[in-house]
Amino acid sequence: MKLQQLRYINEIKRNGYNISLTSHQLYTSQPGISKQVSLLEDELGVKIFDRQGKHLSGPTNVGKEILNEASKILEIEDRIKAISSEVTSPKKGKLNIFTTNAIANFILPKSVRYLLTSYPNVSLHMSTIEPSHLNNSLPAGPGDIAIVAQDIEEMTGLTVLPAYKWSLSLIIPSEHPLSKTHTLTLEQIAKEKLISYELKSTGRIAIDNTFSQLGLTPDYIVTAMDVEVIKEYVSKGVGIGIIASVAAHSIDDSFTVRSLEGFFPDCYAWLCFGKNVYLQTYMYDFIEKLAPHLTKVVIEQTKHMTKSELIDWFKTVPLHTYK
Repeated sequence: MKLQQLRYINEIKRNGYNISLTSHQLYTSQPGISKQVSLLEDELGVKIFDRQGKHLSGPTNVGKEILNEASKILEIEDRIKAISSEVTSPKKGKLNIFTTNAIANFILPKSVRYLLTSYPNVSLHMSTIEPSHLNNSLPAGPGDIAIVAQDIEEMTGLTVLPAYKWSLSLIIPSEHPLSKTHTLTLEQIAKEKLISYELKSTGRIAIDNTFSQLGLTPDYIVTAMDVEVIKEYVSKGVGIGIIASVAAHSIDDSFTVRSLEGFFPDCYAWLCFGKNVYLQTYMYDFIEKLAPHLTKVVIEQTKHMTKSELIDWFKTVPLHTYK
């Protein structure tokens, strides 16, 4: 049994049991991967994957157990390499940031600039996560960090820490009557055609819960996760928009922005990484630059807590709120 064989079966699982995609991701040949999988199965005397013709359809019952143990072995290998690198080349490595377009555009630039300036030998790769698929696609590999503004389900093997809070703002065409209203009320907003985030997103949940508590039923005419889509339809006069306040900072003069702080509760954004991932110094520095309350000491104290324990623990910790 070789580590490379375990890497292959682990990557096959990560790529939906698609050997062609796995070979592409690993920059190797499909026949080479298939041969190594067959050699491993022959050595173990069991089939790891079920097959339909030439394609893999998923793991066998024993294959599920083998894949689970293989993942643990590979995590240990990654930790050993990271521990060694912390001594031999502490300012060199990689950081993979998985986040949404809005966070990448409006929240991360300052922290990313700090990382690249302080650690020029760290390679940075940023990937987009679709908010609607968060709980199915959060990465937990070495060098992987996810930053998301949606509530995350508790997942085995994943550390989820509160990174910051964010508030909501109303964006209105400048000629709209509400842009000149001195005292804005939720009753007034609920009577309008609304354009905001999709159902079950964190911001939308905060909006809907508040309206519901007041016995109000908002009329959503357009919903989208992309804030630029929301802005576009507001600019066309389709309705008025409710978006994250930080996304309203770069808005042009054709809009009026009204803060909704105090109308709706602030929402949490979350920092996620694998519980067994060894965080290197440059990763701790990046995290603390983004979220000053998440020092190395705090992360080590809280990374194995449940979500309810985290909320309680951070209740008295001042998190930065993006307004």
